[in-house]
Amino acid sequence: MESEQVAIPSPSMDTLSEIGCIIAEAGQSSILRDKLVALIIDSDYIGQLQELHEVCEDLDATEALHVIYDIVKHIILLNSSSLFEHIIREDIIVGIAAMLEYDPDHPVERGTFRDFLRDSSRYKQVVPIKDPVVQEKIHQTFRLQYLKDAVLLHILDDGTLPVINTLIFFNHAQIVSHIQGNHALLADLFSILEDPSADESKKRDVVLFVHQLGNLARNLPGTYKIGLYRTLSQHGIFLAFEYALQAKHDSELQSAGVDILLSILEHDRALVRLYILEQAHSQQNSASDLFQLLLAGTKKHIGSNYQVLCCEIVRALLETVPPSVDVLSQQVEIITATSEGGKDTEDFLALFYNSYAPRMMAPLICLSPQTMALVDAGKKDSGLLMFLCETLSTMVRRHGYRARSFVFSSNISKSVCMLLAAKHGHLKLAALRFIRSCIGLHDEAYNKYFISNRLFDPIVALYVESRSRDNLIASACREFFNFIAICQIPSLLAHIVGTFAKALERAPKTLEHLRQAYNQYLENMERAKNGAGGDGLATPTVDTGKRSAVSVNMLTGRENSISGLLNGQTNNNSTSGPWGCSIADEMEDAYLESSNEEVTTEAPTTLPLTILTNRSPVAEIDDTIQSPEIDGLQNCLDIYSDAENNAPAQSGIAVIEESGMPSNLAMYHTTSHAHNNHSENISSDNTSAAESKAAQHVY
Repeated sequence: MESEQVAIPSPSMDTLSEIGCIIAEAGQSSILRDKLVALIIDSDYIGQLQELHEVCEDLDATEALHVIYDIVKHIILLNSSSLFEHIIREDIIVGIAAMLEYDPDHPVERGTFRDFLRDSSRYKQVVPIKDPVVQEKIHQTFRLQYLKDAVLLHILDDGTLPVINTLIFFNHAQIVSHIQGNHALLADLFSILEDPSADESKKRDVVLFVHQLGNLARNLPGTYKIGLYRTLSQHGIFLAFEYALQAKHDSELQSAGVDILLSILEHDRALVRLYILEQAHSQQNSASDLFQLLLAGTKKHIGSNYQVLCCEIVRALLETVPPSVDVLSQQVEIITATSEGGKDTEDFLALFYNSYAPRMMAPLICLSPQTMALVDAGKKDSGLLMFLCETLSTMVRRHGYRARSFVFSSNISKSVCMLLAAKHGHLKLAALRFIRSCIGLHDEAYNKYFISNRLFDPIVALYVESRSRDNLIASACREFFNFIAICQIPSLLAHIVGTFAKALERAPKTLEHLRQAYNQYLENMERAKNGAGGDGLATPTVDTGKRSAVSVNMLTGRENSISGLLNGQTNNNSTSGPWGCSIADEMEDAYLESSNEEVTTEAPTTLPLTILTNRSPVAEIDDTIQSPEIDGLQNCLDIYSDAENNAPAQSGIAVIEESGMPSNLAMYHTTSHAHNNHSENISSDNTSAAESKAAQHVY
């Protein structure tokens, strides 16, 4: 019964089987499981099992040792955090490890687990941690991690693993919090790096300590990590990075330094940029500068983990998009996002383009056919050129006028286009991505530069060569030309169609797509030019078969335009064409366009409303839905057409004025002498009820 007290017999060789059955059954009930856990902890039952285990080892009783293993396994699978805290005590953990060495399915050599846990030489203190509670947490975390990774590797289930991970997480948080708040400890730690008489091994331990501290903080929320990094920066963490980057023959130390630096950049780029700016202001072009060391790391040991991490750090420093922060750190995300485009970022970019960019891109700027021959022959690694192309693409996308000025002044685009003829496919793709990034900005300065320097020649040659292979290069080239056609970039369309028509005859579909896009662009321009009329103020009318309908909002825009012209003013804020119409009038414009088609009196029929723009394809809208706004608009247009037909012949033009939200419709007639710069407001007293109703629908 679950209400009864759990009782377990004392461990002995005769009661081992009974103990195993009781523990296995108790694990099926949450109430019995809690009572059993309390009994095991209070009675020191694991210590009793440990004594019996030692006896069985002396007697070499293999079967009894296997039963004890099963009992300990079922105790662990009770998945109690309080039980794990009891197990990882210093006086119990070694006994647990010893009993778990006798797995019948995965046997290990006797003493493997316990000897590892007894070895205290692995625990080093670079600077002494005097708090005994924190020291115990460090030891507990080490034991939990070893249990998880080695001892319980074949035992863990979906319930046990979260319990262990939770204990490790809270231990990490407590350790990191203590070190972050212990300023005396941090001062002693980083003073070792500034001491010229300190032993090199001691300095190496400082870097590894910082790396381990960063690993402890990896799973913590972003707010904790950013606070930790800023506290460490105040005490000299960048000294550890510089020492690690200058370790020429210690790859482990170099990787540890750049790894934690990359972790900082993932959450707080401004912190690293500020340090680089301070260094630049305090000393001139020192070889030990942090950024100089990073740039040097990108050119050494090509393909190694150290070189890859240095490239990632440089790319992260040049990125201006705010880093992503987890959900628990939304406040920090807002703070860092506002600082990405601030003065610190601008100062860093100015420093980069003035001092570092030419030297960083020198291998690409100085690229020659002889160097390309060495790269193709494999005598010179292509990884650096690949990184420089990718970084250049990032610069173009993120840095605006600074990157454009650098690209034009250095002529680096010509060197990049040389890579389109390289033997390695990844270099061709990297070069094409750079050109595509420039075109994607819709900056006419880039377009004119590429045209004047004939930089499209190698792209066309590459596409013609690879078009039939159906590989990634051919797909990238096809997407490149499709992008130009879809966006209807006039200068590029004219240049490609006019210059490379003969070469692209071997790719007829692409050539036809480009021609159609260019012709459509010319048609749109011609339509826009002819639609405005002589002075751009021709009254738009629609032939509906019976009457002449005029757009209300378009006439209102025309009236405003006329008033402005009569007053000597020009409308510089108009963004909606010569009639000053807003985007909100899109449906009305569509109705006017569709009314040019033949209208039948048979009902009901579907009249497609066609929306025409200069850059968008034709879109069809179903007009079968009855709308009081559309009906009112048509009534209003008809009323205005009647009024216009019945009006006396004058040289003026009748317009409808839109002002706010009026409840009635006012008709205005301009005088026959527009040059007098005044008009007479005539209110229609004979407005019918139908006219008032139609006006309410319109407004």
